[in-house]
Amino acid sequence: MTIRVAFVGCTHPHIFPRIELLKAEADVELVGCYDPDSHLTSELERVYGLKAYADPETLLDEPGVNFALIEGWDTANPRYVRMATARNQAILLEKPGASSLAAMREMLDEVRKHDIPFQVGYMLRHGAGVAHAKRILAEGVLGPVSLVRMHAATPCGGSREIWQSVPDNMGGLCYTDACHAVHLLVYLLGTPDTVTGRMLRMPAGEPIIAHGFKEDTLSGLGATVTMPIGGLKYEDAGAAILNYPRFLATLDMTAWEAHPWVEAWRIEVYGTDGTLHVGIQPSAYKLYVRNPNHGYAAGWHSWDSAAASTVGNSLVVDENYSGEIHAMLDRIRRWDTDNTASLYEAEAVISTLDAWYRSDAAHGRTADVGLREVARLP
Repeated sequence: MTIRVAFVGCTHPHIFPRIELLKAEADVELVGCYDPDSHLTSELERVYGLKAYADPETLLDEPGVNFALIEGWDTANPRYVRMATARNQAILLEKPGASSLAAMREMLDEVRKHDIPFQVGYMLRHGAGVAHAKRILAEGVLGPVSLVRMHAATPCGGSREIWQSVPDNMGGLCYTDACHAVHLLVYLLGTPDTVTGRMLRMPAGEPIIAHGFKEDTLSGLGATVTMPIGGLKYEDAGAAILNYPRFLATLDMTAWEAHPWVEAWRIEVYGTDGTLHVGIQPSAYKLYVRNPNHGYAAGWHSWDSAAASTVGNSLVVDENYSGEIHAMLDRIRRWDTDNTASLYEAEAVISTLDAWYRSDAAHGRTADVGLREVARLP
């Protein structure tokens, strides 16, 4: 079986490491690309050899196309998904996947009607640090958990980039980037019942220096520019309490962090028998065990991947993208159409984010997540 890939929507820079990984697979053929931006697709054709198509239908109708990799704007992606499902093609969809909860639910209901492999591009869950956290929590090393903290951010300037400033999206960094953070919490902990949250919107202020600012999809790893702090299309920071029946999880975001992408993202889990601190990228963890259990001696244990952190974090091939693409290709080769976890996580993330925005609009009143029964794990 040859996996024939069509790139439908090409605006998100996550497309580049995925192209590189797919080109290295012997049984994968990159058929071509479509995007409304003809300059973008002509450059993808010139640099990467992706034949540019004038419309998505002609590309998806090419003989043997069985995998649609969708990297368009959040507002356009549901239409591309419907086109691919109508042709029974596997789908890897750029996060968050749609511009609102209503659009996400409508799209996922359409996916449920078709026997195709489907997943959303939450590549960070494929990191080794997250895998260790999943295992440690599943084994019960920490004992009963009462509190979880997660910090995430864009680097200075990141939230002024076009992907965090999409007109008609639910919001900015607390939607298009916090979706990664919420996905990790849903993946590790499940879906919260309610959310209590606020967001900060600042007027334009003093000038700051931003490194790695990407003006558009073709801007490589970006440039160093000066810009005012604040004055974003959407929010500058946000904080939320995710309320679970037996513990609380807190999530905070800022658009103005000094670090490169993802470098300072952290998950902290506090249990009666231990404490776990997880670094997302580069992957690392520190584990404190109060009493010996599950093969761990009392005291601190640590591990790190020894991976380097650069301004190119999240834009170049790494363990996250590699794990994601190889997992997706494995599903396509076996034509694994069990999308239970993928569909649940896709809706649970946006339901949680929607509750956060509704809570903020209500000046911090708690909002129900309201995950539908059809979206719940069995």
